[in-house]
Amino acid sequence: MFSLRRTLQRPLLAAASAIVMTLVPLTAGASANLVEALWNQPDGVSVDSGWYAVQSWWNGMNGTVPDDPTQRGLDELAQANADLQNAYNLLRGQRANPGPQPVAVVDPLVSSIYNAVTGASISAPIGSFFDWVNQGMLKLEGRGSRADIARQLLQDYRTKQAVGLRDLRRTGGTDTEALLTVNTARERALLAKISTVSHELKGLVAEADQSTTAVAARLKDAGQGKANDGKGKAGSSKGQPANSSTNGQGQPKH
Repeated sequence: MFSLRRTLQRPLLAAASAIVMTLVPLTAGASANLVEALWNQPDGVSVDSGWYAVQSWWNGMNGTVPDDPTQRGLDELAQANADLQNAYNLLRGQRANPGPQPVAVVDPLVSSIYNAVTGASISAPIGSFFDWVNQGMLKLEGRGSRADIARQLLQDYRTKQAVGLRDLRRTGGTDTEALLTVNTARERALLAKISTVSHELKGLVAEADQSTTAVAARLKDAGQGKANDGKGKAGSSKGQPANSSTNGQGQPKH
């Protein structure tokens, strides 16, 4: 069972990040540190657990939507990052350990007794029972298989990313662009990892990567445009002739 303290940490992290953005100009190092805060979300119920819907409902009941667009954008961006990370963890775990997971201590004991009595080998009797119950809960919730859950997470990632970027663009500025540049690079790296652990979702991953790549390209163009503007202003100031007096001094006498 997840704790109230953990479930409330996500909006608090986003709010704290927004405060940092308003107080401290973002250098490259500061941007990286703030992005870490957006990715280091507290652990809760696993996304493929039947209890995940309860946790999501609880988060929605206790969460608040900030009025400030920067805080709201950071919150949405943190949730988008969490969806992307959850999708990767889910697909990686399914690929590495596709079957029911044994319950520590209990399953080895039960397995040894069962094997001694019946002579049959069973590795995770309690884990299999819990997996069966969990799959039943997922079907009741209409969430389907782990691949279906990962597909929904990738779709939610794109939606939340777009909403977060929209809100953060309202404030704009070099600080926001630096933050988004670092965060987008991390998103693209994780999308590449997801593509390696799931072949059936490669099409959806490619679409998410295209939209994220487009964001990175816009940020790069915006940064280059500002750099060129700065060079143009510097060049025009250097080429400007010194002001001379127009009070008749230096004029040829007639």
